[in-house]
Amino acid sequence: MDPRQILLDQMARLERKFKEERIVEREVPDLRKYLAHPNVLAILGVRRSGKSTLAEILLRGENFGYVNFDDERLADLRAEDLSRIEKAIYELFGNVEYFLLDEVQNVEGWELFVNRLREDGKRIVVTGSNSKLLSGELATRLTGRHVDHVLYPFSFTEFLRFRGIKVERVGDAFTSSSESVLKRELDEHMRLGGFPEVLKISDDYVFFILSDILFKDVVQRLKVKRMELFKAFAVNVLRYFSSEVSLSRLSRTMNLSINTVEEWFDGLRSAYLILVSERFTERPREALVSPRKVYAVDPAFISTIALGGEAKGRAMENVVAIHLARRYGRLFYYRGRHEVDFVVGGRAIQVTYASGRDEVDGREVEALDEVRAREKLVVTWDYEDRRGEVRFVPLWKFLLAG
Repeated sequence: MDPRQILLDQMARLERKFKEERIVEREVPDLRKYLAHPNVLAILGVRRSGKSTLAEILLRGENFGYVNFDDERLADLRAEDLSRIEKAIYELFGNVEYFLLDEVQNVEGWELFVNRLREDGKRIVVTGSNSKLLSGELATRLTGRHVDHVLYPFSFTEFLRFRGIKVERVGDAFTSSSESVLKRELDEHMRLGGFPEVLKISDDYVFFILSDILFKDVVQRLKVKRMELFKAFAVNVLRYFSSEVSLSRLSRTMNLSINTVEEWFDGLRSAYLILVSERFTERPREALVSPRKVYAVDPAFISTIALGGEAKGRAMENVVAIHLARRYGRLFYYRGRHEVDFVVGGRAIQVTYASGRDEVDGREVEALDEVRAREKLVVTWDYEDRRGEVRFVPLWKFLLAG
């Protein structure tokens, strides 16, 4: 097929999206500043989290060339074909200054093409569903000339915007009616998650998203042949949410070699399906040999795939992990005589399903005494207080505070 027809179809679909769908403002920094000069901005993150929409928002009002490499009509595209795509863009849209290349990692050898565009003075936004997108040749060639931003499914604040919930507050205080609404909506957020299509279509759509992630971002990339066993492995890993995961134990229980388990686990992590927290320690070797904790990238995977909706405390911890990963990137936990769930950004944070003072386990507070941090928090379900240097804050308020 003539590539011009494919590009016209894709641009028309893009325009329909902005005319027919409600676009939610995302909680992201000012990304446009990275396109003030010829540069490459990479928007990375789990598949179907809204990367393409965010990229399109950044370029609204500009004359840009757009290619969605997830289009099945471009499935067999090779690196040498990209100049033909570029020519078609110029023929259709003129001498564009901006390029938006969606899921560009589908084309092997795309790095040289993007590097040439940048050297020609173009400003490029690429999206990708794999954390290794910029770990190869492009990163080597574009040292200091590219910026990456990881986008997650809707946060709690974005979830509220999508559902049209307006919060009434005076300063840092919320009205009683707003508090009750926020608690109810938090329950829904923990059940439905933040994938835009799940919220628009059906909560069952999360199964399709999981299959899409596993097949397109792990199976195809790693050339996995034992499909059913790999799916069972992925579900098993998700069921460890908010817990330590032992790859050697998984290797034994699933009768897989440790090399396969490590490769598959890294594949899930690279596809942003899971988040990993490492042990906080000043001894590098201890960090390497210590177990890692695992979290699902979206609460919907817990309520529907991992079937962990009843484990409220663990589900809360997972929500906090996503929130902190969005803000700080890497996650760490502390283990001494007791465990501290998160030590990041100068903050030590515990998470507990407590709604009153008497429900808080004393060990949660004792553990915080073992670490040095500028802020010590216990995130609860519905209890707010301060005891010395430790502050207790409800989950809904913690998520809205940033």
